[in-house]
Amino acid sequence: MENENIIYLDIETQYLMTDFHGSWKNKDNYKNVKIAELGILHNGEYKTFEEENINELTNELFDSEINLIVGFNIFMFDYEILKHYFDKDIMLSLQKNTFDIMLEFNKFTGKAGWVSLNDIAQRNFGMQKTEDSIKIPEMWRNGEKDRVKQYLYNDLCMTEKFYLRGKEGGNFKYEHKEYSKSYGEREVYVRW
Repeated sequence: MENENIIYLDIETQYLMTDFHGSWKNKDNYKNVKIAELGILHNGEYKTFEEENINELTNELFDSEINLIVGFNIFMFDYEILKHYFDKDIMLSLQKNTFDIMLEFNKFTGKAGWVSLNDIAQRNFGMQKTEDSIKIPEMWRNGEKDRVKQYLYNDLCMTEKFYLRGKEGGNFKYEHKEYSKSYGEREVYVRW
């Protein structure tokens, strides 16, 4: 897409699914984890939204200049959470203009499974997550919101690098896993 005006989007939650003895596969459980911080990165500007001001996000996402929303695992995670905050029409409109890097990358690797953003960032960009992602909800509940926001910003920067490298076209190293068993490092050329 020429002249892309992109928003990168990511969500951190107040709870883990395991806090409710729930499974990520049960889509009804997503309403329990609730938004802690939703971050967007647009033209180098970083903004966050908490659960109580999530409706302000629609102004950003439906800006007439925005023509693409990019996320990592955005369809199976972020949008499953957002659909408990926005009506069906809003969600359908968002999905039409969304690029899910994880799903697109899987087309090149032939995988139908999970590729880690942290793994891609470490092997290809010399970046990594700033915190253990499992600890983020508890950190947020304990008032460490600045650390959570920094973690979220870093994730958005990794997402942006991943998308732009794939857009330009290039080789990506990644850990090839099947059913949690590692088959070592592989490399694939990607251009979306």
